[in-house]
Amino acid sequence: MSNIKKYLAYNKSVRAIAIDATSMVQEIRDIHNLSNVVTAALGRVMIVSAMIATTLKNDDDRLTVIIKGEGEIGNLTVCANSSLDIKGYVTNPQVELPLNSEGKLDVGGAIGAGTLTVIKDIGLKEPYVGTCELLTGEIGDDFAYYFNVSEQTPSVVSVGVLIGKDGNVQKAGGYIIQPLPECEDKVIDKLESINIKLPSMTELMNENRNIDDIIKNATGDMDVEVVYENDARVKCDCSQKRIENTIIALGKEEAQKILKENGILELSCNFCNKKYSFNEQDLEKIFKK
Repeated sequence: MSNIKKYLAYNKSVRAIAIDATSMVQEIRDIHNLSNVVTAALGRVMIVSAMIATTLKNDDDRLTVIIKGEGEIGNLTVCANSSLDIKGYVTNPQVELPLNSEGKLDVGGAIGAGTLTVIKDIGLKEPYVGTCELLTGEIGDDFAYYFNVSEQTPSVVSVGVLIGKDGNVQKAGGYIIQPLPECEDKVIDKLESINIKLPSMTELMNENRNIDDIIKNATGDMDVEVVYENDARVKCDCSQKRIENTIIALGKEEAQKILKENGILELSCNFCNKKYSFNEQDLEKIFKK
């Protein structure tokens, strides 16, 4: 479980979201056996996606975040719902790159140029789809740019994943700060000034600060109000029925061809790696239905 909270600051004129996602990012690393730089990349996307998911209001609301990069990682896909069940995967989980010029994991280099797309299915006739170009591939800057150009919401986004020498996730978390329409210009200026100078999210977490203290420091308001608290969790909703629908979409002829070549038709879920196997009798039942 990864603790996530929403806050109001400056007399309810600023909203903020923060998450300690250390356990969540470690779990996704274990599921996909991710390299260090891919753990940092997918972890960051999952962190921001979990925070965005707290804005979903209805039980059936869904969020999908897709980063299509030209770097070695390829595409990153993360899905979440209003219950904060979250899942994700990447095209190439084992990418390794040298550290960047600052001696840190080169997430931007691994992702490269590309696009960030956010899809919100919130019960309307068509899902909301917002897309922007990647600024740096470092995720935090890219989401800040997305909020500004696609949702017209100026935002501070800080996100980080720290990998220890043993390969485990030591710290992972992030925060989003957004001024509301009634926010005064002097408060916005203060937020910008503070966050330009503030250390990274993982540095703040490494100082044993909890997310409440981090938000107080990041907003400059020591009287922030917690208005929501929940736990985000890695959880896949794949099922036998969904995999059967995939086989139906594949077509009977193609499914039987694969079965004949391999002796069995086996499909695995991209998000959790669970395997589903089908024999000739299974296929007959599926296409008969």
